[in-house]
Amino acid sequence: MAKKNRKKFGSFEVPDLRNASKTLFANIRFASLDEEVKTIVVTSTVMDEGKSTVVSNLACAIASSGKKVLIVDADMRRRSLGAMLGLHGANGIYSVLSGKVALGDAIVATDFKNLYFLDAEPNIPSSPDVLSTKRFAALVKTLRSSFDYVIFDTPPVGLFPDAAIVSNLVDGALLVVRQHSTDRKDALNAVSQLNAADARILGTVMTFVPSEDSDYYYYAYYNEEGKRVGRSHSSESEILDDDISAWADNAGVDFGDKPRRGARAASVPKVDTREDAASKPENPYAPGSYRTSSPAATSPIGRHAQRKN
Repeated sequence: MAKKNRKKFGSFEVPDLRNASKTLFANIRFASLDEEVKTIVVTSTVMDEGKSTVVSNLACAIASSGKKVLIVDADMRRRSLGAMLGLHGANGIYSVLSGKVALGDAIVATDFKNLYFLDAEPNIPSSPDVLSTKRFAALVKTLRSSFDYVIFDTPPVGLFPDAAIVSNLVDGALLVVRQHSTDRKDALNAVSQLNAADARILGTVMTFVPSEDSDYYYYAYYNEEGKRVGRSHSSESEILDDDISAWADNAGVDFGDKPRRGARAASVPKVDTREDAASKPENPYAPGSYRTSSPAATSPIGRHAQRKN
């Protein structure tokens, strides 16, 4: 059961960004002419560059075109998407990976047509290690076959290795930078880390670009050539590399070249029935600030990144 969140983190869809988001989606489709792009990581160099706003508005633009879209909050340290949406699923990524629930039971419908959400629980231990497991790789593969587009919101690649790890498993990555704010060295470092993870960088999205038509900001897209285009849980040891066959059957996740026999399909997300927020206690999943006390926060990318087969 999804829970309404009383704490607002910001608007999920910004009307002034609709045209920019549709242009961004069009450019992603142009980048898909040779290799299909269905799974996308969105990351930034540092905090407060508008990364999650790019995720939410891009997802809305894609969903409004009639495509089935899933947004995954893989930013396990901050978890802002659920607050922006005003809901949190009763279960999230870690519950699926640990075998507590099936994937279809963790995905919830949003108030936006064709748009679905997979949350992350708070206080997930050592998220880089969790994202580096065979189980998570199998999860990404299943989501790709179940939706038209899957967008992963990840922590800043300049601060944490999470984005580089996930980018190695998806079709492409978008790097968000903030105009007149992002340091050039930080941006170059972020690109280097994504390249080290063998990520396919689709382009860069510059945020907080002043618009002549609005008091709000819009964002500009730059392609690979740099040209501007348009305007508390159980231990993680239980989900580390293992024989994941039994887990895949129970979770409804494909593992290997063919779907597991008897696996519950996740291709049709389970529509969530939400109760009135007034009858619910204060949401225990309220988003917090980035946590840097974990040793995983300073782990080198090369240690965790998986190479594509």
